[in-house]
Amino acid sequence: MSFSFMLLCATILCCVAQAAGDEQGEEEVASLLQQPVAIVPPAGGAGDNSSGEANASSGPLLIDLRKESVPVYRQGKVVSFKTSYSGLLHIGSPAQDFRVVFDTGSGNIVIPAEECESESCLMAQRRRFNMSASRTAHAINLDGSEALRGEPCDQATIGYGTGQVVGEFVRDRLCFGPAPGGGQASTSSEEAEEEEHCAVMEFVVAVEMSSQPFKSFQFDGILGLGLESLALRSSFSALSMLMGRRNTVQQRFGVFLSDGEDQRHQSQIAMGGVDTRRMLEPLTWAPVAMPELGYWQVQIKAIRIGGQLLDMCNDGTCRGVVDTGTSHLGVPSPFDKEIAALVTQDAGSLLDCRFAAAPDLQIELQGRAGGYNLTLRPSDYMRRLPLAKGVNMSSGRIGSQAEKSAPQGGSQELVVANDAQRLCTPRLMPVKLPKPLGPKLFVLGEPILQRYYTAFDWANRQIGFSLANHEQHAIEADDRPAAPDLEDEIVLVQVTVTVSLRSRRKRPGAVIAGAVPMLP
Repeated sequence: MSFSFMLLCATILCCVAQAAGDEQGEEEVASLLQQPVAIVPPAGGAGDNSSGEANASSGPLLIDLRKESVPVYRQGKVVSFKTSYSGLLHIGSPAQDFRVVFDTGSGNIVIPAEECESESCLMAQRRRFNMSASRTAHAINLDGSEALRGEPCDQATIGYGTGQVVGEFVRDRLCFGPAPGGGQASTSSEEAEEEEHCAVMEFVVAVEMSSQPFKSFQFDGILGLGLESLALRSSFSALSMLMGRRNTVQQRFGVFLSDGEDQRHQSQIAMGGVDTRRMLEPLTWAPVAMPELGYWQVQIKAIRIGGQLLDMCNDGTCRGVVDTGTSHLGVPSPFDKEIAALVTQDAGSLLDCRFAAAPDLQIELQGRAGGYNLTLRPSDYMRRLPLAKGVNMSSGRIGSQAEKSAPQGGSQELVVANDAQRLCTPRLMPVKLPKPLGPKLFVLGEPILQRYYTAFDWANRQIGFSLANHEQHAIEADDRPAAPDLEDEIVLVQVTVTVSLRSRRKRPGAVIAGAVPMLP
């Protein structure tokens, strides 16, 4: 079979909004937003069931998402929190469970390998994929050919804003949700029941993982839920393999994120449909803009702060990527500074800035039936804890090493006067991207997804929004003990994808272009 692959490298230049001053603060953004990569579609292509609901044999598979909050300390005091949401899937025969971030901003699956000896892989709670223990697993090269024992195999290096992984490629059976029977041999009835949520697909097994950010959290890996053009090949795309090649499940999924810990409001992802119990109103649909890029993105008509129309989207070029792997609201630079100035408030005696008397932030989308407003309250977009004026939580630079701002020697020391003014600041992430994604690209992350139930329709290339059905829980101080941590962010924005074709096997018709810039 002929193989054609263009090696692509990409750099995202993002910045985290600052209250003021210091460019050497620490990061607090979590983002799995991935750049598009060229793929080689396998013969047959994906299915095109336009209804997205035909022949659905049962309701959606509901997977609980565990919210993990890690306190960040400065001088012995909690100054912020970094969070992640993760759920279970299982791989292989017999099944091996893994906890992953279900991420709509990336397109590939990354799981730690048993052979990984990096510090973050050897953590006590980290689960690693044992390929030799699965009778259905096959080591492969990028083109799908078998990786021969004793010979070099293809590798991928995936770089994120605060770390990277180096991985090889495996083909095996992957299923959403925990393994039946806790990973023991399952009965034929259990296998039949779960079959519609399983597929044989290809994924990346990490043989190296950087200490940050992976040591900060207990999730094992990442499951990319972007459109298929974000994957290395369509056989690496979970959505293409699970939804595009069968009619047994609805070709959509829904996401509900809660900021509370009450079990009545458990965060979840619904695979193969949506959970209407989590909605307060019918879904309003917006078409995916530029779906060929692989992102779940929508057209943005206008931005308003406290009812005041800003002029940044007057030219009609604003778009927003809906990303479950990003903890902040991304705003195209330099407009982030304008928005931050309009919503930042003096904290006064407030201990929790989600109670601040700040204006609403409104994002008007171009829906299928007209405009639809996503409205964020201060409780949705404010950082929980006030910051002393002049203190920054992030260097806010995600990109090439030359563009990153790093401390020069030694450790940083935070010195804040007792009488320093305290400010309530928004969770904004300035974004700098050239065309075709930018320059006016918003990233609609956790602040949007906590307020709105969000449905992703793979078949019809559209995104639905409904006000989420959860209460505003009483806000309690999180006083759980934790070791001091210098970072306030987990930045999993994927900034580079480099593939090394190391197999000695000749591939007829192979075209390797080298490191070609992804974006001009």
